[in-house]
Amino acid sequence: MKRRAKIVATLGPSSAETAVLRRLLRAGANVIRLNLSHGDHGWHREAIGRVRRIAAEEDLHVALLLDLMGPRYRLGEVSPRTLKAGHRLTLGDPELAVDLAVDPPELATHLKTGERVLINDGRIELKVVSRRGRRATARVVTGGPVSARKGINLPDSNLPFTISAKDRADLGLAVEMEADYVAASYVGRARDLAALRQALADAGGEIPLVAKLERARAVDHLEEIVIASDAVMVARGDLGVEVPLHRVPVLQKEIVRTGRRHGKPVVVATQMLESMVEQPRPTRAEASDVANAVLDGADAVMLSGETAIGRYPVDAVRVMARIVREAEAHRRATAPEAQIATLARRDLRRLGADTGRRGESCAAPLEIADLVAASAVFATGQTRVRQIVAFSQGGFTARAIARYRPRAPIVMFSPDAAVARRIQLVWGVQPHLLDVEAHDHEEVVRLVDRELAAAGLARPGETVIILMGHPIRARPLTNLMRLHRVRSV
Repeated sequence: MKRRAKIVATLGPSSAETAVLRRLLRAGANVIRLNLSHGDHGWHREAIGRVRRIAAEEDLHVALLLDLMGPRYRLGEVSPRTLKAGHRLTLGDPELAVDLAVDPPELATHLKTGERVLINDGRIELKVVSRRGRRATARVVTGGPVSARKGINLPDSNLPFTISAKDRADLGLAVEMEADYVAASYVGRARDLAALRQALADAGGEIPLVAKLERARAVDHLEEIVIASDAVMVARGDLGVEVPLHRVPVLQKEIVRTGRRHGKPVVVATQMLESMVEQPRPTRAEASDVANAVLDGADAVMLSGETAIGRYPVDAVRVMARIVREAEAHRRATAPEAQIATLARRDLRRLGADTGRRGESCAAPLEIADLVAASAVFATGQTRVRQIVAFSQGGFTARAIARYRPRAPIVMFSPDAAVARRIQLVWGVQPHLLDVEAHDHEEVVRLVDRELAAAGLARPGETVIILMGHPIRARPLTNLMRLHRVRSV
């Protein structure tokens, strides 16, 4: 059985060259991430064109994820020094006489007495004693060396979400290059995503947003952010700085559960195979980390420096793919069929209940599409089904099925190449592009018979479940399920 959890690989100097990129895709990278914090637009345009060209040559559907820098806070131009615990210092606008300049200059205006200022991935901790205008006085709680441009985290502060001129220019690039996803950095509320969607509209486009959960404030507003997003990312780097480190594994599980509950893909990211930046093999702890993300139910796992600047980018993808397959094989072997569709059966039990009332873990009334998808997954446990087939013009049908994590493979047929690419972020869905459009239900079934046979996915006489929205021309959400024996074509 093919790997279900998807792999996101970050493109960088180690992997951008044509031959390496081709091997990266062949090794199993489903989504290519471009970090817009690095490189100029010329480099990114060339990289995007290269990814699309190689994917076409290899007959692969590869999604492109462009990751915004977001409202990042840093020290300004600071001469290297060592801060000692107990000492007091000033920080703020570099135009003032301060010990530590900050960028942006107005950052100190958002600080309040008692709040923490964390520097260099939390290695140094300051506590604000007082503030006046653009200058704050702080006491060093945990000291250490500092230098220019080190990152700052403010986990206790109510920072405004801003869209910089750079982010607006990068959103324009994403629209121009028809990116499949944009990753939204440092969001704290649902309204931050709404602001980014408006900025995308101003740039002339509409692209799905991946909300990166990396601020303490985002954790406090997890539910609303998941609902407002198209996908979410457990960005464990900054998240592990802003919240106590021992909470991160538990938050990861909570975020994955919340994403599944709302049918939103979840990516687990940061330092998954970090040692492979320099070494050809990961540590045992890293292998366990990847496996546990898969067992938690993540849709995708992500490689950052491992493929962007590491010495073994292709090996990192291969190793991650092997770990994922092993974890999934274990889950299938140890989870009884009765446990596979727990979420689906629970939703079906609610069919006869008051769907306007909150369920034990459902935040919204069930829609027809949810019930049809749940029924399909439940049916796979009651009969021998070769494939669950989604005819999906926008990707909704396939995502609705994947939410329930069925044992049977999910195959999506779509006439839209962008939909085929974007579904690569979703657990378990194998996309296939149709070369003709279907206009009615029977035409879809004939196309499914033809494509399943051509791809070797099912033989005549085998049973599949087909889901679609009907009537086709009206493009409704999923409302039809058909148990179908594949016919000869």
